[in-house]
Amino acid sequence: MGLNSQGLPYFYIREEKNNARGIKVHISPDIPRDKKFYNENFYNIREGSILKVDKSDTAVFSDLMTGVYPLVSEKFMKLLRLYNIEIFSKRVALIETESRKVLTYYLLYTGNHYKKSINKDLRLANKDDDIGFIISLDFAESLIRRNVKGIEFIEVEEE
Repeated sequence: MGLNSQGLPYFYIREEKNNARGIKVHISPDIPRDKKFYNENFYNIREGSILKVDKSDTAVFSDLMTGVYPLVSEKFMKLLRLYNIEIFSKRVALIETESRKVLTYYLLYTGNHYKKSINKDLRLANKDDDIGFIISLDFAESLIRRNVKGIEFIEVEEE
C-alpha cells in the first residue's frame, strides 16, 4: 500500500500525541466506548449527542481525534465530502467544560464494512483499539492547504 499506481505515496494520519495528552473527551453513557459495541450500535447513536471535553491551555482542538471515539472536525468532514468519500457519520457537539465553547464534530463509523479502501483516497487502518487512516498524497495536500491542526502525517512504507 506504500505507493499508488502512479507511484505517489500514501500517508498514515493520526492525532498528534503531545496534543492528544491535553484533550480529554469524556465517555458518554449514550455512546459505547468499546470499538466493537460502538460500531454495532452506531445507528442507535443520537444525532447531535453532546460530549464534554477538558482541554489544557496548550492543546488545540485537533481536526482528527481518536483517543476515545473516532472524531473529525467540520473542516475534515467537508473535505471527505469534496472527495466523494462515503463514510457513515453522526454529528455531535463537543463542549469544553471550562470555557463552555461548543464545536461541531462528527463521529465516524469504523466497522468491518470498510475492510479495504473506502475509496482511492482513504482507507481505515484499524489495529486492535487504535483507529487510523491511510490517505492519498492528494488528500494529504488538501488537508494541509486547509490548515488542519493536531494531525501527524507519516509516510507509509512500501509493502
